[in-house]
Amino acid sequence: MIRIVHTADNHLDPKIGIMGPKAQERRLDFYKSFLRVVDFALSVKPHVLLITGDLFDSVNPRNPIRTRVLQALRRLSGEGIRIFAIGGNHDMPRSQEEGMSPLSELEAAGYVTFFSDTVEFGVEHLSVEGFDVAVAGISYDHTIEATENPLRYRNLRIPVEGDVNIAMLHYNFAGFKIPKSWSAPTIAPEDVPEGLHYLALGHIHAHFYTTVRNAFVVYPGSTERRSFNEEADEKKGFVYAELNPRSGASLSFEEVPTRRMKTVYVELEESVENPVARVVSSTPPPDPQMIIRIVVSGRIPLEKLSRYSRAEILKRLEDRFFLVTIDDSDLKCIIKEVRVSLDATSPIESFRRYMEEAIKQSSGYEAEIVKKALSRGLEVLQEVGAW
Repeated sequence: MIRIVHTADNHLDPKIGIMGPKAQERRLDFYKSFLRVVDFALSVKPHVLLITGDLFDSVNPRNPIRTRVLQALRRLSGEGIRIFAIGGNHDMPRSQEEGMSPLSELEAAGYVTFFSDTVEFGVEHLSVEGFDVAVAGISYDHTIEATENPLRYRNLRIPVEGDVNIAMLHYNFAGFKIPKSWSAPTIAPEDVPEGLHYLALGHIHAHFYTTVRNAFVVYPGSTERRSFNEEADEKKGFVYAELNPRSGASLSFEEVPTRRMKTVYVELEESVENPVARVVSSTPPPDPQMIIRIVVSGRIPLEKLSRYSRAEILKRLEDRFFLVTIDDSDLKCIIKEVRVSLDATSPIESFRRYMEEAIKQSSGYEAEIVKKALSRGLEVLQEVGAW
C-alpha cells in the first residue's frame, strides 16, 4: 500500500496590499495552514508528499518564508518521506528575466524532486513495499493559451512506467465545474491513460475528485482562502490517499482551519437619513477572526451622500472584525436637473411686438408717431448689435 499526502495552492507569502498592520498576521495564516499539512505528514509518514503547484504565491517570496519552508521540508525528508513538486502559474517564471522558480532552491537543498520542465514530463521511480512507483510531473507553461489542451499542444502523453503510476499537473480538468476566474489550459478525461492510478492536480482552489479509467483525478484545493472568490468554499485542506494496485484505493479529505470571509451587500435607498449607521447595522455579529467585504450600492441625494463616510464606517467596525474592506463603486449621487427655458425672445423681437401692440392701441396721428418710433428703434437696435 502506497501512502500519499497531496497538497497544492498553498500560496505562501501572498501579496497583500490593503491590510496595513494586519498584513503580516494574514501572511502567517497561509504558513500555519501549510504547517498543518507538514504535521499531518509527520504523523502518518506517507511514502510520498505531492505538491502540485503554487506552493508560493510568486517567483520571489521573501527570505523568511523560504527559510521556514526549507526547515519544514527538511523535517519531512529526515523521516524518509519523498517530496515531489511542480510549479504552478504563480511560482513558475514567465520569462528568463523573472529568474528561476523558488522551488529550485528546495531541490538544490536536496529535500525535493522538482519537475521544473514545462515541455516534457519528468519521471522518478521509487520502490515501495515491492512495488515500482513511478511519479511523473510537468510544471505550468505560461506560453500555452487558456483555450488549449496543454498535453495535446505539446503532443504529450502521461507516462505510465511503473506498477503504481502517479502524475502531477497544474491545469484545469474538463468535467469539473470551474469558475471563469480560474481560466487555464484544460486537460480532457481522454488524456488519462490506462494504468494511471492517481492524477494529482493543482490550480483550482476547491476540492474536487472523480475517477477516470480506475484512476483518481484529484484537486486537493487550496489550504487557505486567497480571495473573496473562495468565500463559498465550505472547507479547505489537503488529501490523504492510499493506493494498492491489488486491492484498490482510498481517499480522504483532511480539513485545515482557515480564516472566514464574508461579503455583505448594502443598498442605500433615497430615503436613508444616516447612511453610515445603515451600513454598520447591516454587518454580521462581531467576529474578530473574520474578514468581511461590504459592497455598498444605491442612489442617494447629494445632501445625504455628504453624510456618507467610508473612513467612519471602517472606524466603527475596526474592533469587530479582523479586517473590513469597502467597495462603494456602485454608490451613485442623485443630481437634480435644473432646466433652463430655451423659449427666449430676442431684444429686437420683443421691441417689435411691444410697438406693434402699441400701434393697435393707437389711432390717427398718434399711430403714425408710434410707427416712426418702431422704424427708428429697429435701426438703432441693429446698429448696436442686438439680435
